[in-house]
Amino acid sequence: MRTRIVWGLILLMMPILSGCWSRIEVNDLAFVTAAGIDKMEDGKIRLALQVAIPRMLGAAGQGGIGGGKDIGAKAVWIVSEKGETILDAYRRLQEKLPRRIFFSHSAIIIFGEQMARDGVSPVLDFFIRQREARMRSYILFTKGEAVKILKFIPKLERIPAEIMREEVKQHIGVRMNLKDFVHMLVTEGVEPIAAEMELVPSSLTSGGDSKVPSPSNVETNLSVKGSAIFKKDKLIGWMNDLETRGVLWLRNEMKTGVVTVNIPKEKGNGKISVLILKAETQIKPILRDGELSVEVKVRAEHELYENNSKLDVSDPKVIHFVENKLEDDLKQRIQLVLDMAQKKFKSDIFGFGIAVERRYPKEWKNKFKEHWEEEFPKLKVDTTADVIVNRTGLTNKPLILKEKESER
Repeated sequence: MRTRIVWGLILLMMPILSGCWSRIEVNDLAFVTAAGIDKMEDGKIRLALQVAIPRMLGAAGQGGIGGGKDIGAKAVWIVSEKGETILDAYRRLQEKLPRRIFFSHSAIIIFGEQMARDGVSPVLDFFIRQREARMRSYILFTKGEAVKILKFIPKLERIPAEIMREEVKQHIGVRMNLKDFVHMLVTEGVEPIAAEMELVPSSLTSGGDSKVPSPSNVETNLSVKGSAIFKKDKLIGWMNDLETRGVLWLRNEMKTGVVTVNIPKEKGNGKISVLILKAETQIKPILRDGELSVEVKVRAEHELYENNSKLDVSDPKVIHFVENKLEDDLKQRIQLVLDMAQKKFKSDIFGFGIAVERRYPKEWKNKFKEHWEEEFPKLKVDTTADVIVNRTGLTNKPLILKEKESER
């Protein structure tokens, strides 16, 4: 009797324990590595997907890759479709594919310029609602069409998205993922900013070279060339490499880089280049007599990597002189981007408003929050820089001085 009861319970539980009824096999999925979004002339949205071809992702020389040749061309497949909305384009794309679109491996979302200028909120709404979308996917923008970036054939990686991801991870420009970009969109006191991705020549194509290749024959590579500046969810302009470096200083996101300063003729002429070892920026809002200002304090440690001037850096006075030159250069960079953000774009991409809210929450809520767009352009910003050169390499005197000493 007891045995019959046990078997009866087992039979009743079997439908509940069958957990594989809704499984999806790996070979039923189309793995998206990057997505590109463009706004077309007819007003429709084009969604382009960079889909990995699994059988081409084995070791070099295996899986029909032909000994590693044309790896990038065969490792991904670019598919695209237009729609009234991003979901409409997605549905039409799914009809073209024999496998289910799977976004969980997507590392890049790149927008074309026209789509960005019209507003990215509708598209981002789709991605943040998508269960499979990765909130850590990097957000990028390009001055042309996003699909052209997706079609790039890399030399060092099988998948173009890997090139884009590694470029962003180098901290050369602004490093922005989907989560942080959306957070800036919905947060008062800061405007969004993201990296600009462009196709650039892999080698010099002008300047004394008699065998300059024609534009169609120039090999290209993907590169982070600057940054895209936003007001709310709309692209309003671009900053180049130099200007973007100033933005990184103000956002306290400077990790590494090279700074070169010119030495005046009275000091021996030439150039000195240093490597940034450590950088820190502090932003402190000051409210006095109802007037708001911001103090920016920047501190940096450098290592001297190249000295082609006649300065002898073994002399502490010379090091102090170089540090002063570096401080002046840093303040000029910061002032350059401050003027652009306040006068040209009128967009608080530095997050000064957030700093004001943290220090003066009541005043921010009652006075500044509702009128921050008018307050930011006229905000007074005082910048101080403290630069230290604590390493000069394995030698002190430049080679030109050593050569003169040997001749004596």
